[in-house]
Amino acid sequence: MKPPLAVAQPAPWPEQLSTVAAFATPGLALWLPSGYSYGAVLLLLGALLTLHRWSRQPQSAWTWAFAAAMLAMAVLWALQADPAESFGRADRPAKYTLGAMCLLYVTVFPPRPKALLAGLVVGTVGAGAIAVWQMYGLHAERAWGHTNAIQYGNLALCMAAMLALYAGAVWAHMAWAPRVLCVLGVAAGLNASVLSQSRGGWLALLLALPVLLGWLALHQRRVFKVVSLGVVALVLLLSVANRGVLQERWKLMEQEVQGYEQRGDAGNSVGQRLEHWRFAWDIARERPLLGWGFAGYMAEKARRAEAGQYHRSIVEYKFVHNEFLDQWVKLGVAGPLVLLLFYALPIAMFAPLASRMRNYRCDAALGAHALALRLCGTCVPILYVGFGLTQVFFAHNSGIMFYLFMLMLCWAALHSLERQLASLPVAEVLA
Repeated sequence: MKPPLAVAQPAPWPEQLSTVAAFATPGLALWLPSGYSYGAVLLLLGALLTLHRWSRQPQSAWTWAFAAAMLAMAVLWALQADPAESFGRADRPAKYTLGAMCLLYVTVFPPRPKALLAGLVVGTVGAGAIAVWQMYGLHAERAWGHTNAIQYGNLALCMAAMLALYAGAVWAHMAWAPRVLCVLGVAAGLNASVLSQSRGGWLALLLALPVLLGWLALHQRRVFKVVSLGVVALVLLLSVANRGVLQERWKLMEQEVQGYEQRGDAGNSVGQRLEHWRFAWDIARERPLLGWGFAGYMAEKARRAEAGQYHRSIVEYKFVHNEFLDQWVKLGVAGPLVLLLFYALPIAMFAPLASRMRNYRCDAALGAHALALRLCGTCVPILYVGFGLTQVFFAHNSGIMFYLFMLMLCWAALHSLERQLASLPVAEVLA
């Protein structure tokens, strides 16, 4: 007589909640206003309801380090808050602080990795659909989704890059229908970035591609071929389809650079950034250790612009349009050091080292998803470094929320895979 088949037990409700959040965070990110916040709210709700459970569980050193980095960023933004914002001064520090709580919750109750993949597909397709509608249905000058065009284009690009890496890693384990959806999603996300005309995002992609593709070429030749051929083909296709938009944007950039160099014209996007950088670089070197503080930075900018040393167009803006310069000029050397840690720590956490991938040899499918999550987790901070060259991306709600919650969900999903690996029979693990 055959033993009865074991019936798979449903996951505990906190894990189901995390799985929904893993889908919703990228899936709704650009479909809805503040769409990236819905998954975050679910995680916060779960964290509060299960505080008595996850707070007693052990955490890895990497998890504690990432939580500490979040709290360090909370302090960083509290120190440079605008006094005029009143209660708004607590907004950014609160996001980092609550993010650390959500991280500790979601690693104890991790989501299913496939939910992230599905969310990336839905999110990129949605971003592309909205961009096409706004450009060709509403005849707008550039696509903006439900936020600023720069944030919209950069997040669409980030999700497209993550989806390309994830799909490339698990390509051999997908049927044709999911493959087609992934290709459509990558194309839609990249197209949304092009139609947003966010040039900083394109610069970020140029910086990230050599790093990611170089690593794949050395360590994962099969994934390298899938990702590189697919991305090159899509970029060429989208460049041809949107050549008018790209040519016009490139020509405008050349004109703005020439105007600044020849006439000191800082009354446009590029000129204002160059003038901001010049001003920040000049005064940061005067107080390199402790910085000027927010009030000192704003007052000195107004004073020197009034004296004719810098263009008046920079006076009204609170940020320098460069993450590192902005932190240095306001907080001194501690600012860029903490920011550098916040970029570097996730790269070190997620780096798909051979020693980390060795245990997955017994199950190719689990190994493919583990590689995918590690590639995605490495991709996000590298792209954010590029975004931060021309904008203070962490000054925006979208920049903070997407970075925190996408990284913590990728990290938690890795925990889910490790649990599945640990549950395999010993004979399979040793095979």
